[in-house]
Amino acid sequence: MEIALITHDPDLKEQRNRKLVNALAERGVSVRVLAPGRETVCISGSGTAFIDGSGRELNPDLVVNGLYRNSGWGLDLVRAFELAGYPVVNRAEAWYRAKMKHLASAALAAAGVPQPPVVFSHGVPAPLWRRARRLGRRVVLKPWNSALGEGSARYPQAQITRERLGRWRRRHGSVYAQAYVPNPGRDIRVVVVGSEALGASYRYARKGMWKTNVAAGGRPAYCRLTEPLRRLALAATRAVGLDVAGVDIIEGAERLQVLELNAWPNYHGYDQIARVDVAGYLADYLIERARRGTG
Repeated sequence: MEIALITHDPDLKEQRNRKLVNALAERGVSVRVLAPGRETVCISGSGTAFIDGSGRELNPDLVVNGLYRNSGWGLDLVRAFELAGYPVVNRAEAWYRAKMKHLASAALAAAGVPQPPVVFSHGVPAPLWRRARRLGRRVVLKPWNSALGEGSARYPQAQITRERLGRWRRRHGSVYAQAYVPNPGRDIRVVVVGSEALGASYRYARKGMWKTNVAAGGRPAYCRLTEPLRRLALAATRAVGLDVAGVDIIEGAERLQVLELNAWPNYHGYDQIARVDVAGYLADYLIERARRGTG
């Protein structure tokens, strides 16, 4: 069996990729690590062939979309494998939907998954400004394709002016405004693989801060995976169409709500905190999908 991993990390410097490749190797699976820009796609009347950097033709039993850069560079390679009939975990369209925050929000809304209210626009028309101010006492502005909390900012309602939104749009290309949910100073990350929610972890904000992302200084801690957390994480993952996801959930005053989804979650340290072997479970899932041979 051979699995192709398409990644922005071809040297496996990131633990999430290195641990997965090792887990697959321990199970006797050959892994071809592919990076955008190193492969060649040959298209002719007889079909599509994929050639790696060494000149060898690729014919994997399964393709894994392990892309994570905000730019989505290489997503067309994933889509090309799909069009050629290869089974793909985290299909290109679902990855794109998760990365584009407004599309993820729309997908969650269509599926009836609870989330904070959102307004979005590529410009700053008057209705955007007026509706953004109605989101609540505090409003969070997020770059439309950011990760790890990078670039996100929280403002009091009075500071959501048309001028501020205009500056935001010029800097980030669009405006994505989400209602801030008062919470216990933490959020919850649930990792989903296939039809299973593997575990959960709290992420506590540093004293005096509001961002909970570990990359922004948040402190992880064990969280019991309750049935409501499990159901919500699975519903969010299904709504966006992902096979593998990190689902960020906030504890509002009245109910749990989904903040956003990550299509290739970084579980560095998460597995120890959540007390689950993410790489091992993911490896078993990928092997089962490769044997099934369906996209």
